[in-house]
Amino acid sequence: MTIPFVNLASTNDVVYDDYLEDLKEIFATGQFTLGPQVQQFEETYAKFIGTKFCVGVGSGSDGLLMALRALGVGPNDEVICPAFGYASPAEAVIRVGATPVFVDVRADSYTLDPDKTLASISSRTKAIIPVHLFGHAAEIDRIVTVARTYSVLVVEDARQITGGRNGHRRLGTYGDMAIHSFHPNAPLGGSGDGGAVTTNDDVRATMVRQLRNRGLDATGESHEVIGYYSLLDSVQAALLRQKLQDLDENNAECVENARRYNELLLGSPVTTPRFVDEGTYVYNNYVVMAPERERLAAHLREKGIGCHIPFTTPVHQQPCFAYLNYQVGSFPIAEDLSNRALCLPIWPGLKKREIEEVASAVLEFYGVKT
Repeated sequence: MTIPFVNLASTNDVVYDDYLEDLKEIFATGQFTLGPQVQQFEETYAKFIGTKFCVGVGSGSDGLLMALRALGVGPNDEVICPAFGYASPAEAVIRVGATPVFVDVRADSYTLDPDKTLASISSRTKAIIPVHLFGHAAEIDRIVTVARTYSVLVVEDARQITGGRNGHRRLGTYGDMAIHSFHPNAPLGGSGDGGAVTTNDDVRATMVRQLRNRGLDATGESHEVIGYYSLLDSVQAALLRQKLQDLDENNAECVENARRYNELLLGSPVTTPRFVDEGTYVYNNYVVMAPERERLAAHLREKGIGCHIPFTTPVHQQPCFAYLNYQVGSFPIAEDLSNRALCLPIWPGLKKREIEEVASAVLEFYGVKT
């Protein structure tokens, strides 16, 4: 049995016919950028998330850069970023002239540790970027409380948790601004790249609209700021609007898949992710901490099972950040996760027997009898 690590057709096929009708309209009108499809998606997505404004952009990483600029982050500022996960938060901080300050993560959620975040705040701290990694929610209530206490801004990185909730409130609505990704592998994935910035502040939303389109104002004649060219195109927006209707159901499938994995892998040498069935985890990735990770990955691939080793180097040890002078051992949890994390298939539509096959292969590798 061949089991791919991801299967994008599982969520794309169901919207194919309706999407083709949208494509016909787009090609007929020729409005491929900043057209009605983009505006419709922005309005629909803002309502879905629960914010006043949504601005579509070319990628989540671009959105983070523009959000930081809209918040006035710049030279002499410090921004707190997690030491485990994507390098893009720290890269965006550097691109606006500020300094990233790395903080270790929690071992049970892979997200920013609020206590260590508090200890890292200085007189120069301008913002915190909590990342909801792998579809696991950061402790956003505590982080926001810390931020408000010290008059620090919060930019939620919700790229891997689209649709997730904290109680009755969607994640991506807690910070001053939030960024979202529509990369094909994201919970709400397009057919290429794309992203969005959400906020309840009209001035900041207007700034992002200017920044995404070369700094132009609403007239399209005056360059008010030095901007970029980072647009969510109509072809992507149309697909995303169709797929948004099924997002909650798809997320719920991933939650059930995670539940099944945890049951099947109980008692094995791997450490399974914390299971939360409250909407706060959407399990965009199912990540185990595995002894002999590389050998396990090779074993799975030999059996036709796709898997992925994420973030083999913690962010603070990436060569581009060497000038910040962090050392090996600075963030022990991030370093440990980088040595042991392994992602198993968990996409919507993954069948029960396929999950059992993956789990069986893991147990076989470790010599665990079932």
